[in-house]
Amino acid sequence: MAEICDMLMDVNPRKLQWTFKVYVVHLWEVPNKFNKNEINGMEMLLQDMKASLIQASIPKPLVKKWRGSILEFNMYVMSNFIVVDKKEKIRTTRNRWTINFSQRTTVIPVSHPSFPLKAFSFKPIPELLAAEKLDDSLLIDVIGEVVGKEDPRELITSKGKETKRLAVLIEDLENNSIGCVLFGDMVDQILPYLKEERVEPLIVIAQCFKPSRWNEKTSVQSHFDYSKLRINADLEEVRVFRDRRLSGKPANSARISQVSSHGPRSGAEELRRGEAIVKTIEEVLNSTQARPVWIAGTIVSINSDKDDWFYKSCRKCPKKVETPIGNRYECGKCGHTHGAASVRYKVEVMACDGTGSIALLMWDRETVQLCRRQADQIKDEVVLGGDGYPPTLETMMDRKLLFKVNVKSSNIRQYDHIYTVMKICDDEKIVKMNPPKEIQNSDFAAVNENVCSDSIDVSAVVANMHNNTDSILTLDDLEECVTSLKEETPIKRAAMGVKHTLTINVDNENEVGFSTNKFSRKGGKRQKIQISGSEN
Repeated sequence: MAEICDMLMDVNPRKLQWTFKVYVVHLWEVPNKFNKNEINGMEMLLQDMKASLIQASIPKPLVKKWRGSILEFNMYVMSNFIVVDKKEKIRTTRNRWTINFSQRTTVIPVSHPSFPLKAFSFKPIPELLAAEKLDDSLLIDVIGEVVGKEDPRELITSKGKETKRLAVLIEDLENNSIGCVLFGDMVDQILPYLKEERVEPLIVIAQCFKPSRWNEKTSVQSHFDYSKLRINADLEEVRVFRDRRLSGKPANSARISQVSSHGPRSGAEELRRGEAIVKTIEEVLNSTQARPVWIAGTIVSINSDKDDWFYKSCRKCPKKVETPIGNRYECGKCGHTHGAASVRYKVEVMACDGTGSIALLMWDRETVQLCRRQADQIKDEVVLGGDGYPPTLETMMDRKLLFKVNVKSSNIRQYDHIYTVMKICDDEKIVKMNPPKEIQNSDFAAVNENVCSDSIDVSAVVANMHNNTDSILTLDDLEECVTSLKEETPIKRAAMGVKHTLTINVDNENEVGFSTNKFSRKGGKRQKIQISGSEN
């Protein structure tokens, strides 16, 4: 008599007596988040004769009973489950329901399978690349040959845990490629295969990986314990892919090349590689070419008030969002919706280097790098007077840094006087090795100090810029002057209700431009820079 089995697509919570004949196509353990050596449960993906999938869960009290007795790619007849709707943010199947093992669940191995195993549902790489919006809540499978690799990196997660990251490039049968980002133990798993001078293709299956798009670049990424990387696995899908791949690209040369990072390198990495030339602020303000430029400078002012040092953003991307109904939003860029928006930094500062001053806009990544705290962690800090920015931002003041700024056409045309910061470098050794270019000019550093005043007068004739007999004013000189000034007359910070202001008094302020403190481009015009701190 033929056995009667239910189909996975028919699952619903109205009964408990379900019986399925299924393959186990994926099996993973869920560790305790506080103790990795302790198992909190087991999860598996099941496939029936119609290739439908469902996720099944074994709770912690039953792990000991079933651990080791249920194996991947084997067929079983399973009966008696509790059907639940977990409503998880990340899903492994399109099936709404999950089936939970109970004390009454039975599992019987099937020695002679009655239908074929279809363990994977591969997502075509071109489809991922062309998608207008990626559904990153549904984990997917991708197959390809590894054709490129980056160097592995050590990372620290937002929760303070150390991990590893490695990106490889995988290619399909039509030579479409996509980045595949591995984290944690998967890095150690694949590294031995990448060290060889391979002439045979390295075929990988990225199972239950998360599609991602960041800065217009699409990739797939491993996602905690859900994901599994199958390397040259003894599977029919791998054999077929390898044979077809070799028919178009014979194995007679090295197949894996070193590639540069798909993600942006840090400012320190870029400077270490000698890829950047550090300019003076004067040169940037006089620039006639739109491009990214590195400058060196000291932060001398934070031009922010109580509510303009941050903005509300999407939790998936940095896009600013509106929250018309409570805090709920829908991102116009990535389509993500959530009950609460993130808080990210957007801080305007003023930096000097001895040749001029410049207004800079620093976003979340760079501000976190300097303050070592997230914006939402300092949003409720008590501000003396109630109108200033949080005191934590004060840690950026007087920091000598290297900034990579984006010089835009609007900056060149002088209707936008604020320059956006793309990267920063706060490594003291690298900053010291890349001082601002010394500008030579006559009578540049005539400094008048007055014990009863908290100002510095620097008179300069910006005419004979190439006179070898001129004195030199560098960032160190200016900083020394400011330090001396602060010792003479203590100045309160903007966080205490007062801001440092950097003003320029000129005979004709049209030559300088509205609010940007830069030297006149016309020869013979003297300028006076006054750094002042006043108390309310």
